[in-house]
Amino acid sequence: MKKIISILCIGILSAIFLAGCARSDQSGVDKNGIVNIQYWHTQTEEERVEQLKSLIQSFEAKNPGIRVQQVPVPEENFPSKISAAMGADRLPALIEGGIDQMLFLGAEEVTDNAAHQAIIKQLGPDTFYTGALNTMRTTDQQGYYGVPISGWVQGIWYNEKLFKEKGLQPPSTWDNILKAAQTIHNPAKQQYGIVIGTTKDDFAEQTFSQFALSNNAQVFNDKGEVNFNSPEMKETLEYYNKLSKFTPSGAESWREARELFLSGRAPMVMYSSYLMGDLAANKDLVKQTRFTVPEKKSAATFGQITSVSIMNTISPQQSEAAKKFTMFLMEKETNIKYLHMSPGGANPTRKIVAADPAYLQNEVLQAFGSEAVRIAASLNDLKRFGFEKGRIEPAMGDISAQFIIGEAINQITEGRSSVNAAADNAQGQMLKIAKRAH
Repeated sequence: MKKIISILCIGILSAIFLAGCARSDQSGVDKNGIVNIQYWHTQTEEERVEQLKSLIQSFEAKNPGIRVQQVPVPEENFPSKISAAMGADRLPALIEGGIDQMLFLGAEEVTDNAAHQAIIKQLGPDTFYTGALNTMRTTDQQGYYGVPISGWVQGIWYNEKLFKEKGLQPPSTWDNILKAAQTIHNPAKQQYGIVIGTTKDDFAEQTFSQFALSNNAQVFNDKGEVNFNSPEMKETLEYYNKLSKFTPSGAESWREARELFLSGRAPMVMYSSYLMGDLAANKDLVKQTRFTVPEKKSAATFGQITSVSIMNTISPQQSEAAKKFTMFLMEKETNIKYLHMSPGGANPTRKIVAADPAYLQNEVLQAFGSEAVRIAASLNDLKRFGFEKGRIEPAMGDISAQFIIGEAINQITEGRSSVNAAADNAQGQMLKIAKRAH
C-alpha cells in the first residue's frame, strides 16, 4: 500500500482514534460481539448530522450487531485528515467524499474496489446514471473506487416563458444558445443575454469546460499529453468569446449569475443545481424555469459526484459491516431521505430513485415536479477536464489551482490576446506543470 505520511498529525490522530476504539480489539469487535465502524463525511451542518444520526439508528435497529460512528469533518480539513490517517494506519471503515478524494484514495490503493463492484452489481449497474458511475471506474475498468450516492450538476438555466415569447428554441445547441443571448441582450434596460464566467477563477473554467467537452475538446489527449491548443479547443474559445459579448461586464461570478437570474435581469445563466432551493421560494419563476446542458458533438454536464468508499485496511468483520451500511444508504427509501437533506444540491445517482414518486415528496423538489427528474438525468452526461477512464491527470489539479484556463479566457474576452496566442500561452504553462507532475 502506498502511503502519504503526515508525521505532525500522527500524535493527534492517535489520540482521536484510540478514544473511539478503546473498547474494541483490532478487528473492531468489542467484548459484547458488536462490530464498530467509523463513517467519515463532510456534512457538518447540524440538520444533516441529525438526519444521518436518525438513518444510522434505523440501520442499527435492523443490524443490532453493528455500531456506526459518524465523524463529520469540515470540508477544508478533509484532505489533510485523510492523509494523516493513512500515515498512522488508522483509516476508518467508510469515507464519503467527492471525485477527487475517491480517486486519491484509489491511487493510494486503500479502497476495496471489489466490494464496491459487488454492491453496484447487486443494485444493478443499469439503475445508475452512466456519467455518475463512470466517475468511479478504476483505471483497469475492473472495479469501482466507491459507490456513487449523490451528485450536483451545472448547466444552463433559462426562463422558458420568455424564450417562447421571443420565439426562441431551448438553449441546448451552440447555435440556439448564441442566438438566444443575442436576442435577449439589452444592457440599456439592464437585460443581459447570458451569464458565463470570464474572469480568472474557477467559475470561468467550469462554465467553459462544458462547451469544450461538448465539442470533444480535452485538456489532455488519449496519450496523456497536454492538448489545449487543439483545433477543437480553439474553436470553443472562439465561440465562447462571441458568447461573452452578451454577459454583463464585471458580473461574471456564480454569485452574480444567481442574483441576475432570480431578479429576471438575465433569463439565461450557467449555474449549479444548488439554485433549485432559491428558485423554489419564487413560485412564479420556478414554473417558468427549465434546465439544459450545452451540446454540439455531444452533451456535456459539469458537476460533482459524492461517493461512499469502503477501505481495504479494515478487518473482515468491519468490511462486512461497512458493506451492509453502504447497501442500506443506497436503498431507495434511505437514499431518498439522504438526498432530501440537500434537495437540488444532492441529486440521485440512480434512475430508479429519481423515478420514485417519494423522491419528489419534498418542498423544493415538488416545486419543480418532473423537471427535477430531468435535472438529475443530466448526470448521464457528466464530464470533466483531465478525467478519463477512472483516472485524473496529475497535473490537472495544479492547472486549475493556477487558473490557467480562466486566465486564457479572460485575455481573449477582454481583447488582450487572440485565441491562438492565448491557447498557445496556456499550452506552454500547462506543459511546464505536466512535466513537474510526472
